[in-house]
Amino acid sequence: MKKIFFIMLLATLVFMLVSCTSNDDLELDDLPSDNDSSVSVIGQEDQMVSEVIYPHDEVVEVNIDIDESVYSQLVLSAMEETYYVCNITYNGYTLNDVAIRTKGNSSLRDVIQAGGDRFSYNIDLNYYQDQDLFGIDKIILNNLYSDPTMMVEYLTYEALASLDTVSSRTTFVALSINNEYYGLYLSVEQVGNEFLDQNFGNSDDALYKPDSGLGVNLNYVSDTTAYTGLIDKNNEDSDNEDIINLMKTIASGEPLDDVFDVSSYLKYLAVSTYTVNLDSYQGGIYHNYYLYLNQGVFEWVAWDLNMAFNGFLMMPLTDSQAVSFLIDEPVVGALSNSALNDAILSQESYLEEYHTYMQTLLDTYFKADSFEERVLEVKDMIDSYVETDLNSFYTYEAFENACSTSTENAYSIIEFVEKRSQNVQAQLLGTIPSTNNGQGNIIDGGNTRPPFVPGRP
Repeated sequence: MKKIFFIMLLATLVFMLVSCTSNDDLELDDLPSDNDSSVSVIGQEDQMVSEVIYPHDEVVEVNIDIDESVYSQLVLSAMEETYYVCNITYNGYTLNDVAIRTKGNSSLRDVIQAGGDRFSYNIDLNYYQDQDLFGIDKIILNNLYSDPTMMVEYLTYEALASLDTVSSRTTFVALSINNEYYGLYLSVEQVGNEFLDQNFGNSDDALYKPDSGLGVNLNYVSDTTAYTGLIDKNNEDSDNEDIINLMKTIASGEPLDDVFDVSSYLKYLAVSTYTVNLDSYQGGIYHNYYLYLNQGVFEWVAWDLNMAFNGFLMMPLTDSQAVSFLIDEPVVGALSNSALNDAILSQESYLEEYHTYMQTLLDTYFKADSFEERVLEVKDMIDSYVETDLNSFYTYEAFENACSTSTENAYSIIEFVEKRSQNVQAQLLGTIPSTNNGQGNIIDGGNTRPPFVPGRP
């Protein structure tokens, strides 16, 4: 009897120990591992990435633990985008001695100039030591700049996923710094080695993220030209031979399928055009995209979608003008200035395929009733976080209006899609023009989005 009692007591203790263990503030040493030298969970990584890092339909808690003096230095030198040491607890999992830095272009510059500190962050988990979280070693936290809905980027990535496009996973984050709520953010999957391996099965070839310089518009000049805007992030000594060949093929007017995944790009183009995403290749700045050489064929990967739905403040386009944006010359200015779009949309088979994707968006993701329902679902999910986000760029009233109640100066995102859908359908049917004799979209209005505020009282 004593032996039986001892066994039962031992079993009870084990059960209590297991029951009391949760993922709350787990150190990485507590995680299961096939290899003591790695913090990755072999064989479980992708499932855990989706469940822990990018659980799409929930808001996860993230806390940055950083020395106050270090944080003050980060704020003072924000424009330098320097890494500083901190600890992070992400959805219950804690990693120590990770690196954090500010990130962004206008989203960083404008915050600094306005005297705010609501920065976007790049968090490098293995900068100081060899560690990752389920195979992910970089966390991108976007500050929802220039977006009173707080959901533009989130919804645009959803639209891409609805067409089965290779694109980043996302989740909303309630970000705290030193255990004090700092604001609602969006965690966006970095386009790096882990992303490439997961989506293409390899990650060692050329990867370009154009920003500024010659070549970003993909216009071919010559084989010997220094394309300063096209730097291979995976190999800085690359001779750019493959991407020069891509540009030559674009310029030739020949079919692109042997060197470029046209179908994948057309899916992206359909979403980008539908949402009038002009902080992009289409808007004349020719940035916010990746090109990855996947076994000899370049893949287009979207990036930085927070100014879709006519949110690009540098483009003076009112919402009433934006909903009439041309779908078959989906650029600002002459179509010939956008070499890739000009080459693709001039070929009938590609144009028809593109129209198919536009119609699919009309019939599915952007169908009026279902899209309104989705917006209201997301709004309900993030509402309390927005209402208590005193560091937001917009008032709570501006958030509510931008989601579902149009004002004199701007459509709600629901009405924007409703009117855009009507216009796109008419262009597809040919009842209104979808082209402008090669001149593209002429911009002569004024964007009237709610004013940017560097943290409201």
